[in-house]
Amino acid sequence: MTIDGLAKESATVEPAVVLDGVGRSFDDRVVFDGLDLMIDKGEFVVILGHSGTGKSTLLRILAGLDREFSGRFLAPDQRSIAFQEPRLVPWRRVLANVTLGLTGNDVQNRGREALAEVGLTSHIRAWPNTLSGGEAQRVALARAMVRMPELLLLDEPFGALDALTRVQMQILLMELCAKHRPSVVLVTHDVEEAVLLADRLLVLHEGRFILDQRVALPQPRLRTSPDVQRIRAEVLGALGVFDERSELQ
Repeated sequence: MTIDGLAKESATVEPAVVLDGVGRSFDDRVVFDGLDLMIDKGEFVVILGHSGTGKSTLLRILAGLDREFSGRFLAPDQRSIAFQEPRLVPWRRVLANVTLGLTGNDVQNRGREALAEVGLTSHIRAWPNTLSGGEAQRVALARAMVRMPELLLLDEPFGALDALTRVQMQILLMELCAKHRPSVVLVTHDVEEAVLLADRLLVLHEGRFILDQRVALPQPRLRTSPDVQRIRAEVLGALGVFDERSELQ
């Protein structure tokens, strides 16, 4: 679908992100050749795909970390990104990690509020090496949210967590997004996670979207819901996976 077509489809909602004919190559390898995408304000988009399909490249373009592309790209100035690794600065305490790079008289208060939102008020003066994996990722999420992003980018942020902590982080992310209403782009290999969180699911394959599906199910969603399982099966089918595995290799 062209950008003109996407614009007509989303005419009633102002877009947060527009990619129009975006191309990106690395030497002789073409990753994207004329990729189109429009994301509405406040929309939670999840991108899935096998390794090597261009998910991380797309996320870097959206984050403004990769400018060596062709085509047109529009996105909000206020963008934050969180990665699978928390990437905390080990010689700074938790609050200082959250407010890293921020300036202004209210920075400390904003940092404390962000930590309160992720349930880490008691860890303000803790060192990163004393945190559990889940706690460290909560700090990373607070660091992303304290910047009040209009576009929140997440690169498999829960991929290294155990199953229980992962569920807790998914719930926390939904609560934060419901409160602050950023547009969200989450890259994940976990199909079930994608269906539980997304307003819209995109499957990327060989530099193009082979599935673009809206998920019109109320939140919170139950993993055992027939609708959730139906959409999960459809996404797995688009990915060429037809067994019970929810994790892509």
